Amino acid sequence: MHWALASWVDGRDDPPSLPGLTSATMHASLRGTWTTGSKDPAAEKAALAALDAAWQARMADPANAELGAALRDRDREAAALHDPRAFGRVLAALPAHRPEILERGDIAVFALTTVGPALPQVAKLIYERREQQALRGLARTWLPSLMARAADYARNPERRVEAELLALTMPSSPGIALLEQPPMVAPRRLDALSTWAANQHPTRTVHVLYGDLDLNGAAAMLSRAFASTALPNPPRTSQRPARPLTALRRSIVPRATPNSISVAWVLPSDADPWAADVAVRWLADARFGTLTRALSKKRPQLELRATGPWPSGATPGLLRIYARDPQGAGGLADELIAACAEITAKKTGGSYYRANAVAVADWLRATADTRTLAVRLARRALRTPEAIISADTPTRVPDEEVLRVLRETFAGEPAIVEAPQ
Repeated sequence: MHWALASWVDGRDDPPSLPGLTSATMHASLRGTWTTGSKDPAAEKAALAALDAAWQARMADPANAELGAALRDRDREAAALHDPRAFGRVLAALPAHRPEILERGDIAVFALTTVGPALPQVAKLIYERREQQALRGLARTWLPSLMARAADYARNPERRVEAELLALTMPSSPGIALLEQPPMVAPRRLDALSTWAANQHPTRTVHVLYGDLDLNGAAAMLSRAFASTALPNPPRTSQRPARPLTALRRSIVPRATPNSISVAWVLPSDADPWAADVAVRWLADARFGTLTRALSKKRPQLELRATGPWPSGATPGLLRIYARDPQGAGGLADELIAACAEITAKKTGGSYYRANAVAVADWLRATADTRTLAVRLARRALRTPEAIISADTPTRVPDEEVLRVLRETFAGEPAIVEAPQ
């Protein structure tokens, strides 16, 4: 039996000056709670507060050797008061196998595998993880994450393009800050605890259990185990859903991939994510995509990719097309937009079946492992809480639905981001 607990890491719970903090708290959460792992909770809380103050002082003056020595002393003092492996050992003894944090785009999943008789004890520890989180070793989680995002920003120019596309279409998206150069700052412990509380509040998370279990008995037990929370109500997010553009928006991003463009439209508000996935495959698959074939006649070296819904956590999200022609991108955006309108103006058959078949094949390949399937179902349940979540293989998307999604998408105006020649 697999347990998957999904929550957002798309920036909605991050403090404005600390993008990525939600993700850091997720990974730090595996180091235990005040009940499981602490040798003296009161003394450890005081030691962690002193460590936090020493860390802030060190970050403010990184060349100061005395502050560096003080930070190491406070770190040793805090480490002496806990066992960071205790939480994992207690889970393993239940048994609960391989507890881990899996980040998949805008969603992180806490996943583990257990057996039916251990379910009440596992539920108790998962509840304890939420309510009594210590967030030990936050610096050891935050700093590597910060360095990795800074390195990715430096070597991946498309992050700037993605940030600009979101700024043009979804200006209130918290994901913009995650795509920009991360600020070299350290989170205060109070900020981290507040972020954890907002992100893990029951109204912001989804639990999926998949496997051989007594459904009615498990539901009653879980209702009792998670009946209450001491976490404060999370603040309301300011993110507004994307709306179809009424005018074309165009921008140029320096230092992006030369001779490339990115074009995005807002998907229909009722577009099912699975239908959108099939639609973009029919449109831009490298082997049979209708748009790919239409543009390749004139541009034989064209590189074309389509994604939708993008970003993965957005509702309704965007249909995004990336195109690059090594021979020059002059006029490419206008050609692409015209081709999209032309091929969806009439029913163009031939590839609907292949698009559906490839989408289903990819789904079956990705979910051959039942634990992976549970993780995917949790992500789907978090992203579309109103939808019926099923472990069955997705059904074929009708041709008319593929065309409806694309026609309504292309009826709106696009946002275009170009790289200088």
